[in-house]
Amino acid sequence: MKRFIIICATVLFAFSAVAQENNTQMTEDTVKTAQDSIVPWTGNLVGLNVYPAFGMLGGSMLPASKIFFQYRHMWEKTNLRFSVNYINYFDDDERMDIVGIQDSLITFREFTNLFYTFDFRVGVEHAYHMDNFRFYYGIGAIAGYHYFGKAYYVYDKSFEGYPVQNVQSPIEYQETGWYRADMLKVGADITLGVDILLSENVIMSVQYAPEIAYYSRMKSDREDPANVFVGDVEDYVDFRADFIDVVLSIGF
Repeated sequence: MKRFIIICATVLFAFSAVAQENNTQMTEDTVKTAQDSIVPWTGNLVGLNVYPAFGMLGGSMLPASKIFFQYRHMWEKTNLRFSVNYINYFDDDERMDIVGIQDSLITFREFTNLFYTFDFRVGVEHAYHMDNFRFYYGIGAIAGYHYFGKAYYVYDKSFEGYPVQNVQSPIEYQETGWYRADMLKVGADITLGVDILLSENVIMSVQYAPEIAYYSRMKSDREDPANVFVGDVEDYVDFRADFIDVVLSIGF
C-alpha cells in the first residue's frame, strides 16, 4: 500500500511538472505573439503613392495626379512623415477661337493649360492600432514650387462647307504664344487614413489628404504675338479636397 501511494505521488508530480512547463511555454508564446503584432507598427517605412495608376488603368483623367515618395517613422501611437511630391493639375482649356476664314481655309486659335507642383511636406500623425489595421490622423506643412502655364497655337484647317465634320486635320502651324509664371507654394494638408498590414514588412496605407495652399508669383514671362494674355496671374489661395492616396510601403 505504501509503495502504491509513493508511485501515485510520483505520477502526480510528473503530470504537475509537465502541466507547469506547458503553461509557461504558452505564456511565453502569448507574449511573443503580442510583441510580434506590435513590431510591424513601429520603425521606419519608405513608400510610393500608387493611386494615380488606378486612374490610368480605368482610362479616366484624374482632377490632379499626385505622385510622391514618403519616409515615415512610426512609434506605437505617433507617426512622423516626410515626403517629396509631384502634382500635375488637370485643367483643360476648351477655348477655341476662329481667327479668320479665307477661301477653303479656317484659321483656329486653340488654348492649352499646364499647371504642376514640386513640393516638400513634413507632418505628424496620431495613431492607434488593432490586429492588422492601424488608424491615424494628422496635419502637415507644405512648401514648394508651382508652375503656372498657358499657351495657344494657331493653325489652318481646310473645309468644304458645313457640317463641322467636313473640317479636316490641321494643315500648318502658323505661330504660337504662351504665358508662364514661377510661383511659391506654401500651405498645409490633413491626413486621415488606415494602414493595412500585408506582410511582415509591407504595409498599404489608404488615406484622404485634402490640402490648402497659398500661391505667390515670383516671376513671369510671355511670348504673345496675338496679345491674348493681359496682365499677370495674381496671388491666390486654393483648396483641394479631392486627394486620395494609396501608399505601398516597405519597413526596415
